[in-house]
Formats: sequence, C-alpha cells, structure tokens
Amino acid sequence: MIRLAFALAVTMTMLSACGLKGELERPVPLFGNPPNEGPNDPRTIKAKEQAEAKRKAEEDAAQRAARDTTNTQPAIEMPDRPQ
Repeated sequence: MIRLAFALAVTMTMLSACGLKGELERPVPLFGNPPNEGPNDPRTIKAKEQAEAKRKAEEDAAQRAARDTTNTQPAIEMPDRPQ
C-alpha cells in the first residue's frame, strides 16, 4: 500500500511538471465559425494586429512621400564637354 501511495505521489509530481504554463490561448477552430469571444478571441487579436500593421504602413508611406517631395532638388544640367 505504501508503494502504491509513493508511486502515485511520484506520478502526480511528474505530471504536474509537464504541460503549458502561463497564458493559454484558444486555438482557431479547424472547421465551423464559432461566435466571437471578444477581445481574447484569436480572430479578434489577429484582425487588430493586421489593422495596426496596415495603419503603420500607410503612415510610413505618407511620411516617405512627404519627405521625398520636400527633399527633391531641381536637376542640374551639365554642360556638354567638348570632344
């Protein structure tokens, strides 16, 4: 009986050491379209990240366009060299 209790205690200790730790996310379903679970839903998180990346890309493009238009210099024509 003591051996069984010891084996169970060791097994429970070993099993408690495996597995994921920390914040767990629900994976996206393989099929179907379950209702959105709010701000913690992976689809909501992904859509938010994509919208932020798109907004940042648009801001960067606008800044580059503004910088390119303000930093352009008129072309300097070089006189032809005699040959």
